[in-house]
Amino acid sequence: MSTRLKYWFNIGSFFETMKPNIRVLKLFGLFPYTISQAKGRSFPSNSHHSNNRCNHSKTLKSEVKFIDIAIFTLWQTFFLQMLYVSWPKMFLNMPVSRIITMVTLILYLLAGFNCSVSATLVLLFRKKFLHMVQLVEEADFLFSKYFYEIQHSKHHLVCVALLLGSFACQGLLILNDYTAGKMLVNTTLSLQSMPMQAITSYYYIIRSIHISCVVAFISGLYSFRDRFFAFNKQLRICFVEKHSGEQAASYRVLMNHIQGFTAIYSNLCDAIGIFCTIFAWQPMMFCASLIVTVVFSILTIGHMLTNSAPIVLALALIYSALTILYTLLFLVLVKLGSDLKREGKQTAVLVHKAINQSSKTPALVERLVLFSHHLQHQRPVVSCGLFCFDWTLALSIISALATYSVILIQFELGVPKFFISAILQQNGDMTTTNSQP
Repeated sequence: MSTRLKYWFNIGSFFETMKPNIRVLKLFGLFPYTISQAKGRSFPSNSHHSNNRCNHSKTLKSEVKFIDIAIFTLWQTFFLQMLYVSWPKMFLNMPVSRIITMVTLILYLLAGFNCSVSATLVLLFRKKFLHMVQLVEEADFLFSKYFYEIQHSKHHLVCVALLLGSFACQGLLILNDYTAGKMLVNTTLSLQSMPMQAITSYYYIIRSIHISCVVAFISGLYSFRDRFFAFNKQLRICFVEKHSGEQAASYRVLMNHIQGFTAIYSNLCDAIGIFCTIFAWQPMMFCASLIVTVVFSILTIGHMLTNSAPIVLALALIYSALTILYTLLFLVLVKLGSDLKREGKQTAVLVHKAINQSSKTPALVERLVLFSHHLQHQRPVVSCGLFCFDWTLALSIISALATYSVILIQFELGVPKFFISAILQQNGDMTTTNSQP
């Protein structure tokens, strides 16, 4: 078997599953340290395979190497120097309305600042990251001890597929923007000027970082959700679904299972909380970008039905393609967050069903009641601190989109040369100027 196939099929830990995400974040300067194994620690060859993997997480350590400092410094310099170059002034002179320039400019400056904050938080919380890895791998060890092995290769495949899919989609977005830009060759500023090239490079770099970070966050949520699915499945098999003809498990085995379930649930909930604390800043900024992109897409598409000017058509193509990708990512993000929240509620339901079916064993019922009390204080919630990523967030964003769209439509109808009208006016003035000898 080739080295690559051996690597693929020998993935057996949560940390190895996350390596593709870590490499991508490190490439963008958002993971400014290196995870390595502590020296001087070895394991006996006759120890259990899963136990070795659990102990392996305890030997991991974080160290900031020179290359990490160099990449981190270069990216922070790039984000900060963009505040002082001449491209913001150039951006304000583009043939688009003042509202679209100001909102887009503020959004992407905030996105660059958010990247700096995200990288700094990841650096400061590196011990928490190692603790999160340890919690998940201890939970995986308990899974393998009492039930079965977690399918790490499957999670790794999903992680790699999501990253490759995001890169492919970003390539299609660039192709779409290039096609839309062809419509504006004779009506907009030339792309040969340095400020214009700075605008373009900053926009695409920030957008690539933005999308890649959200995809990495989604792949992490998928891994957690799959573990909760397996958790509730085993809970249902052990205590709820008792088929006739099957030999009942012994009292000691059931007590050990409850102890294992409690430890697994606690570890996974704590790990999700740490994961969101470290990596939720980019998804939070992503929601703001989604609202702005969808509102601009709605208005440009609506105006395109009454005016087929090239610049309106180009803006409609750009914002519509970006809206489709952002919406798909947002729906996946919300779906995973909602599934985790639902599985947490399902765990409580299954525990209460187990209590009702185990009423003839007081000691077992007492242990299940303690587990039920524990569930009241810990829930798998995906949150950034301001809001939770579930379907209530989707409803809030839909209401915000309706509100902002109505407000902008009212301004468009009541204020001359506002938004799309201003774009058409500026574009017409520039075309007239360029056509004069």
